[in-house]
Amino acid sequence: MKKIIAGLAILSTGYGIAVFIPPDRIPLFKNLDLSLLKARPKDVVEDLIEKITEEENFEEGVSPKIHKDEEPQDIQPRLDENPTYLREIDLFQIPGLAADFSLRVGLPLPEAAAKRLIEELPAAEPAYGARFQTATGAARVIVLYGQLENRDQAELLRNSLQERLSERLEVVYLPECVSAGDTDDDGFYCAEVPSKSAETNPSPNI
Repeated sequence: MKKIIAGLAILSTGYGIAVFIPPDRIPLFKNLDLSLLKARPKDVVEDLIEKITEEENFEEGVSPKIHKDEEPQDIQPRLDENPTYLREIDLFQIPGLAADFSLRVGLPLPEAAAKRLIEELPAAEPAYGARFQTATGAARVIVLYGQLENRDQAELLRNSLQERLSERLEVVYLPECVSAGDTDDDGFYCAEVPSKSAETNPSPNI
């Protein structure tokens, strides 16, 4: 009983102090962001959590989620628009298959940003810009650096270069459309390049 009475007394004292002395007038709490303690509507809190989650996913390279008002069937046609563009799965293969390795530099970028990044990379290894389509159907360009014979060489290059770049470096397989393909008019690989026969012998107008 004494403990209950003591507890009620402490709560009453704290409530009284809070009523007559606002927290922002107490020196200990002056530099604290007390707005976080205010009650907020449920939808505001959900939007805030969603925004923070999307920012964290962006930093970690996770594909953004589908928009609330966008149905999966609306995205599929965009995924089919560029059949030659790389997808995430194209950068990873079953271990043991013969293929060169490379470093993926950062996240998929717009064309202009990808070109700037390629120019900033060291000239010791070749840098490539490859057409890429994200999981939501957005057309982007990924930057690949180096053409290495095995994973050990790729990891050594990554470890020596990572401290000099702010972009995250990831060891991936170098796709065949880059190692043995041609570039489009903008200098990017893995685009649908017209065949030479189609260029020399255009189809007649009907």
